[in-house]
Amino acid sequence: MSAYRDLFKGTAPFYARYRPGYPDAMIASVVERFSLDGTGRLLDLGCGTGQLLLPLAPQFKTAIGMDPEPEMLAEATRVADEAGITNAVWLEGGSLDLERLRNQIEPLRLTTIGRAFHWMDGDATLCALGSMTVDGGGVVQCGEPCEIWNGQRDWQIAVREVIQRWLGEARRAGSGTYAANSDRVPWSEGDILSRSPFSRFEVQTIAYTRQLDIDGIVGYLYSMSFASPPVLGERCAGFERDLRETLAALSSDGVFEEDLVLDTYLAWKA
Repeated sequence: MSAYRDLFKGTAPFYARYRPGYPDAMIASVVERFSLDGTGRLLDLGCGTGQLLLPLAPQFKTAIGMDPEPEMLAEATRVADEAGITNAVWLEGGSLDLERLRNQIEPLRLTTIGRAFHWMDGDATLCALGSMTVDGGGVVQCGEPCEIWNGQRDWQIAVREVIQRWLGEARRAGSGTYAANSDRVPWSEGDILSRSPFSRFEVQTIAYTRQLDIDGIVGYLYSMSFASPPVLGERCAGFERDLRETLAALSSDGVFEEDLVLDTYLAWKA
């Protein structure tokens, strides 16, 4: 993740407000399956603004949020303070910084990686975490496909067309393109876990639908590495006007539905 330091620059306020949280059922399952009881250390790697760390923090003595983007950590700190979370520690760094920050991280009871694993070298990351994790500890990796980019609802197709009108056909990733990660995809989380120190794992899937209004879709896009305000630059105002007009023409009430399928890999240190 350290190789992509500018992926989410300028997105933190939108990330905190418009990215979907994680379903209560998924959080409850993690607590139950790992017998969390308020002790030990959590590392949320690629924590963003804390969507995964914050609901889990009360289940640990210390909850460490780690992200390479300082703006994300500042926003996460603000949100945690508002939520009354007092046991959170924030570290600037990505997956390539695990060894450098080892003394501030270990020993770990659990590491969570939400919507960030595809930016990492999975094998190297899990190998490093294995040496920092106590016996019986584990890793939780969870995420869903980007339906804004991949979905087939009429409004999602229209949104992609707007993005490509203003930014070109290739999916952006900060100052680069998503194709820059082609050496790491396609891959399977299960395959990577099977050859890692966390080879005993199970998969849980939760499908749900959420509603978004036009403001929500704009904010959601601004939280993405492929359509953030820094990526759009001077085109931002024209892009937003085009996007709002396109969406308004598709819905009389300005409400849209998005189908999400969250896959959660719960893995224990073998």
